[in-house]
Amino acid sequence: MSAKTIALYAFTAAILTPAAAFAADKVQIGDQKVFPESITSTADGTLYAGSMPLGQVYKAAPGAEKTELLIDKPAEGPGSVLGVYADEAAKTLWVCYSDPAAFGGKTDALPANVVAYDLATAEKKGSYALDKGSFCNDIATTADGSAYIADTSNGSVMLLKPGASALEVWVKDAKLAGIDGLSFGPDGALYVNSVTANKLLRIDVGADGAAGAITELTTSEPLKGPDGMRFGDDGKLYLAQNGAGRADVVTIEGDNATITKVQDGFKTPTAVTKVGDTLWILDARFADMQAADPGLFYAYAAKLQ
Repeated sequence: MSAKTIALYAFTAAILTPAAAFAADKVQIGDQKVFPESITSTADGTLYAGSMPLGQVYKAAPGAEKTELLIDKPAEGPGSVLGVYADEAAKTLWVCYSDPAAFGGKTDALPANVVAYDLATAEKKGSYALDKGSFCNDIATTADGSAYIADTSNGSVMLLKPGASALEVWVKDAKLAGIDGLSFGPDGALYVNSVTANKLLRIDVGADGAAGAITELTTSEPLKGPDGMRFGDDGKLYLAQNGAGRADVVTIEGDNATITKVQDGFKTPTAVTKVGDTLWILDARFADMQAADPGLFYAYAAKLQ
């Protein structure tokens, strides 16, 4: 999300197709003033989404037209939900909690937390603090259960190794300023974007697991607010562009990335997740934050070709 979006949220908070498993072409996320920022899914079509201003996480069973509250806002610490990620292999639902003030560089902002919940019961399994001034924005995992966390304000990727009690810096680099979405590709590299610099990058991963070269990919057209993104089971990268109001499929060949529109017409699409031949697109509609009645919020289903 953009700095303008974060600033708008901070100000507002201060004063206040279809896959076989789904019958609906959209799923309602929560009720009033949810402004959902991230979405994830499991193979059976269950959807999970988080509310940035309310700090809640919601769940929609396959075929449901509306989510149910799964996890309420934490009693302590930062309370805005950014990234959510379901790791089925590890039976874990990862959630990023951040203080929007950190995005603007405020020194008194609360450090972000990434929390692991049991995917089946929603019981907390662990909570891990990021560095001072951090803004936890998204999560990706590997087969061994390692979790990689995008820290937008510090321009870094944090790592939680299996069994570890604390995060460590996996890579921090000026090229990663504004890092937002991240996802591991079929080649084993970690692909990330910068929501502030409108870039798509690849981080090589060494045989020892260390971060390698960081390469900016050449995109077939300019990006505008690249946000949440996930590789699908088809090996393609699916991307939400909050500034362009659209969701795309990205085909990567070497250092080149071809951007193809899947669907547009959204106000602020911030996240996507693929289930079968359906791409679920989350519209956060942050521009409506100051509206007395912003209406309801949805994840929309787009049929993939």
